[in-house]
Order: sequence, then structure tokens, then C-alpha cells
Amino acid sequence: MDKDNLTPREQALLAEARREAAARRQGMPPPAAQPQPQAAAKPAPTAAERLAELMEAERAETQKRKEKMRRYGLWISGSIGALFALWLLSVFRRRR
Repeated sequence: MDKDNLTPREQALLAEARREAAARRQGMPPPAAQPQPQAAAKPAPTAAERLAELMEAERAETQKRKEKMRRYGLWISGSIGALFALWLLSVFRRRR
């Protein structure tokens, strides 16, 4: 894992996890959790903001799903049609 790409919060969490793992290996109880420094106190989002954020996330997920369906839908239906045509050809060739 690149330590250069970690945020200070991620580095602090990683250091805390390493301390707990070392304490467990030595049979000692884990140290008390130290409070994480908050970068800036953000006000809690309102219900409307949470709903808007949730709707945006769902919209993005739906858009990705639609793009995937468009990409693979034609290939799948085309391959099924080609297999059907090959089957028809093989059936009619046997009868002759």
C-alpha cells in the first residue's frame, strides 16, 4: 500500500489498527480508543439534503446499469439469433 496516497485520517486509522494488532499478539488488552481529530465540524445534513444525495446516488447507479445493458444487450440478442439461424440451417440440411 502506498503511504504517500493516504490521507492523515487514513494514516491515523492504520496506525491505530497496527497498535491493536500488536497488543493482541502480546496478549495485552487493546489500548483505549483515542478520539479522532475532526477537520471541520460540519452541520448535519437536513432530510431534504440526505434525500437529494440518495436520489443522486441511485440515479448514477441506474445510469451505469442502463449503459451496461445497452452494451451487452445487442450482443446477447444477436448471438442468440445467430445460434437460432445456425440451428435452422442444420435442421433443413439434414432433411435433404
